[in-house]
Amino acid sequence: MSEESKVKTATKIEAEEAKKLDPKELVMTFSGEVPEGEVEAQGYVCTTYCPWCGTYLRAICSSEYYRRYTCAACGGVFRM
Repeated sequence: MSEESKVKTATKIEAEEAKKLDPKELVMTFSGEVPEGEVEAQGYVCTTYCPWCGTYLRAICSSEYYRRYTCAACGGVFRM
């Protein structure tokens, strides 16, 4: 199974820590298909779940970039 096809494990970022994060460093997830042309060259589309609400999500993942995410369903902040 390739890295792209596995469901990534997500970990909650508590509210106090989330307030200190730069909003420009957070990636918004998608609850459906990622629109054509929206995938950036630095990563690949992966599947994860929100540790806050349990919704399965799609996101742009990378081993070098995009380590903190915002849930498209509940707005919870998490890392992968």
